[in-house]
Amino acid sequence: MLALVRVIGNNGPIRLELSRWNGRLVVAKRLRGLSPELARRVHQEARIVSGLRHPNIIPLLAWHEETLIYDYSPGMDLGQLLDGTPFRRQRIFGIMDQLLLALEAIHARAVIHHDVKPGNIIIRGERALLTDFGFAKQLGLRGITAEHELMGTPAYMAPEQFQGRRDDPRSDLYGAGAVLYHMLEGEPPYSKDVIRFLLREENVPLRFSEATPAAFVPLLERALQPEAAARFQTAAEFRAELLRLRLSGEKLSA
Repeated sequence: MLALVRVIGNNGPIRLELSRWNGRLVVAKRLRGLSPELARRVHQEARIVSGLRHPNIIPLLAWHEETLIYDYSPGMDLGQLLDGTPFRRQRIFGIMDQLLLALEAIHARAVIHHDVKPGNIIIRGERALLTDFGFAKQLGLRGITAEHELMGTPAYMAPEQFQGRRDDPRSDLYGAGAVLYHMLEGEPPYSKDVIRFLLREENVPLRFSEATPAAFVPLLERALQPEAAARFQTAAEFRAELLRLRLSGEKLSA
């Protein structure tokens, strides 16, 4: 039995509730209203997340009908912490390492998140936790999304997502690169030109300020390539390059 403590978020027909369940605090993700399509999405999210167990992924504890019961992980999402002030380098490395470990784990299970962004990364002390698999897809499951339907957050979406393609894990790696760029620059890439970039109406350059150490520039340019084949091909490859950079002794400032 779920006992409501307080409502912690409303996003249209989806409501997040802090609740008590089996003697513990949990977050209930509840679908309000009658929508067969949204109900199918909730059920697919449950099927996908129930198979994921990783220290950097918020676990699904149970689900019934149109309610998902997630572990309560108190903290702030990364979007709340990014107030325009770039992060310290060592904290950036720690967050990215854990994010990429989570992506490596879900990709190994043929799951694509499709909405990697600061708002879906919970920071709890030194831990980074990936959450919100509402747009996720598991390759091999029958899709419930119409072809070419736009799903994601434009500032962190890979160009192929903007074109409605949902079958490439490298889209998540683009999202991870966009999160890294935001932590360094204080805003997402192409923040003023994102629609023109995604539509490829013109060649929009990736800009860097003095806030980004030069050693990060080649890594970010690769992570944020428009063509998936030119990016990092796996989360492990991306993570290895970050580790190399961390250990290289190159000047990264604070």
